[in-house]
Amino acid sequence: MLVAGAFSSSAQAPANFTPDPFVTQVTHAQSGRDSSAGDMSANGRFVVIESDGDIATEKTASRNNQDGNREIFLLDYAQRRVFQLTNTRSVLKPAGSPSPSPSPSPSPSPSPSVSPTPSPSPTPVDEGNVAIQINNIQPMISLEPVLSGGQRTYTIVFSSNAPVSPGSFDGTDPGAPTNTDMNQEIWIYQLPAVVDTVDLSAGAQVGTQDLTAGTFTRITNTPASRAPSPGNPGLASPFIADDNRDASISDNGQIIAFDSTRNFAGTAGFVGAGNPDANPEVFLFNRGTSAFAQVTNTTTTSANNPIFSANPCLSNDGSVLAFVSNADLAANNSDGNSEIYIRDGAGLRQVTKTKNDTGGPTTNLFLFGRRLSRDGKFIGLESLANDPGADGTNASFRAAFVYSVGGSSFAQLGPRPTEFPGDVARFPAFTDYDSSLTPASVVFTSFLNFKSDGTLLAFDDSTGLNPQGALEVFLAPLPVAAAGPFTRLTRTGGPAGAGLRALPSNSRRRIAFSLQGAELGGGNSDGSKEVFYQLSPSITTESAGSNSLFTGASLIPVASPTASPAASPAANVAPGLAPGELAVARPSPNLVIAPAAVANSNASEAGRSPALPIELNGLSVSIGGAACGLYSVSPSTISFVVPIGLVPNSYSLTINNNGTVIRGQVVIVAAQPDIFTDSNGPGGRAVVCNVTNPTLATCVIEPFDITTLDAGGTLIPTVLEVHVTGVRGTAASSITVTIGTTVITPSNVIVLDQPGFEEIILTLPAAVDRGDLPIVVKVGTATSRSDSPPKIKINP
Repeated sequence: MLVAGAFSSSAQAPANFTPDPFVTQVTHAQSGRDSSAGDMSANGRFVVIESDGDIATEKTASRNNQDGNREIFLLDYAQRRVFQLTNTRSVLKPAGSPSPSPSPSPSPSPSPSVSPTPSPSPTPVDEGNVAIQINNIQPMISLEPVLSGGQRTYTIVFSSNAPVSPGSFDGTDPGAPTNTDMNQEIWIYQLPAVVDTVDLSAGAQVGTQDLTAGTFTRITNTPASRAPSPGNPGLASPFIADDNRDASISDNGQIIAFDSTRNFAGTAGFVGAGNPDANPEVFLFNRGTSAFAQVTNTTTTSANNPIFSANPCLSNDGSVLAFVSNADLAANNSDGNSEIYIRDGAGLRQVTKTKNDTGGPTTNLFLFGRRLSRDGKFIGLESLANDPGADGTNASFRAAFVYSVGGSSFAQLGPRPTEFPGDVARFPAFTDYDSSLTPASVVFTSFLNFKSDGTLLAFDDSTGLNPQGALEVFLAPLPVAAAGPFTRLTRTGGPAGAGLRALPSNSRRRIAFSLQGAELGGGNSDGSKEVFYQLSPSITTESAGSNSLFTGASLIPVASPTASPAASPAANVAPGLAPGELAVARPSPNLVIAPAAVANSNASEAGRSPALPIELNGLSVSIGGAACGLYSVSPSTISFVVPIGLVPNSYSLTINNNGTVIRGQVVIVAAQPDIFTDSNGPGGRAVVCNVTNPTLATCVIEPFDITTLDAGGTLIPTVLEVHVTGVRGTAASSITVTIGTTVITPSNVIVLDQPGFEEIILTLPAAVDRGDLPIVVKVGTATSRSDSPPKIKINP
């Protein structure tokens, strides 16, 4: 149902819906594990990820996550590689150790009720066998480090409770007193310097660079508020103290902000009052001077209303700080509500002033992430208040707001829900920055259905931006106006309760997000929470041209969708393309697709993510919003691969060539076999290999004998390997291969690491026809080339 929701409306999108997302899935976690995007660099090249899945594209002995620890990963979009940065193991109980008897667990250090949803707990092989759980969570990357010699050195800040470097902790019990500490500490990982001149839209191979060759540095080193406790199957999960958390980092990586329950008094270079009462307070760390500064100093006087300060955000140079607190930090918060504060050159002041009529400090939400614009002039928040600065009435459901620091004013971002269940957390974040780092737009999440002018509609009203009531990302220009305009950026079809936080780059063109339970074309059949990368290229020209489509192995023409799709296609015309199929698009006469030919040579499903570039020479192709992998573009031809997660349906086909858009439609069918030929067209020789004896060459070509010597020297029936596309996911028993007039059921179908390529394995029967014979592959009514089919030669 999720799949249908994601794609069923793709053929006819509402007029006020942004029609051209190009989205690709960049993680593929095992079933039951999940991956969450944490941050994206300003240029859109890097996405930091936390995951308990084994998602690195290149597994090594020192970089793998089969044990399911929550680790920090990095997507380098330029290299199309996912690197595992941390590599830790939880400390396990000794063999034969009995499980502890259940007992009441003391409460951990107070956490604010407005903190973000905690990162999912790691999923070790057996949680009940864990003595000390190791966590690596909440990564954030320096958006745009200083350019030096054409290179930038990025820094990732995160929290970990590994007792030594998180890059190499093997789970050995460190012994007392270390194993009674093991609380979350703030760490940084400094990447090797990377060249900054990479044009991401070019998509060509940029070489390889090992981004695991950086350095880890621990920023905090504090005693735990509570010793770790082991897991107990069915009764309790392992516990570790989350004492240092919610870290953010300035653009150049020099200033780090975080909140902590620990007391840094006595630390060299420390400035502040200290924190002997273990309240969650906001701190700053300057990497240049190695000095800590305490920003807040609060005291809890009632166990029923613990005081906290949390979720700090930094401007580009770290000179502006925003955070949330229920303390009375500016003599303006006597009711203990959660309020937003800002500290800049003018000092510390309270931004919101709202009433606490909810029975808890939850009127305002300031969730973990980049809620402060890079120039420090705008804050994104969510509030029940009708006016978050007026200390006035509250509504029943939260709305998102943008606060202008210079104007000391709030503007509502998108419509406020009016009935149960309200809306999801909207996670407002800023984008479309100019050279002065001033944003022009703000993105947010919602499952509401509203028009581009902000009018709230019923969920099934097709005139709205979101008639499916899906979890989507929207964009509004700054300054925000109640009447919009609002633009929908995504087409996820995602379930409303799954959670989606948009992580934009410097422009709306590139955003990352994670989503659970949705298939966006990348192959997420198990519904795991995965990370997605989306392009939203600009549109300068709507072309009147069209494209002709062909299968990619022998160029079978693909029928255009018609008003009567049930009608049988003409002979030797494919009714559609199959998921994962290699395909070719050619323009209508005199329409130039690309100004120059560009090809990609590093395709790999296991070693690259995405497996193929989704941009080549500024050109991208999508089917139903799912980005297609590109092998090559030229003035006359595009060679691409159909996204593997699409289901049979009719979809929009969109080509964006540096702003010029060519539109069309394509039918996706379950299978459309096509045999590779030596001419890559009709009438050629079929690409078929004798693979009976694996000790011989990889491909022993025709002519073929009925029998072949195996590796042991025994004459056995010949086994052939037919190279095809368009049968990915098809069972061998559903396929027939006809050689001459002999019909053979293959024994296996192999999906190769090279996208768009499969192999059908079959054994020649003794009664097979002899001679120079046509070969045809059929799945149901779908057939490979039947007019001028390729041939193979079987010896008499």
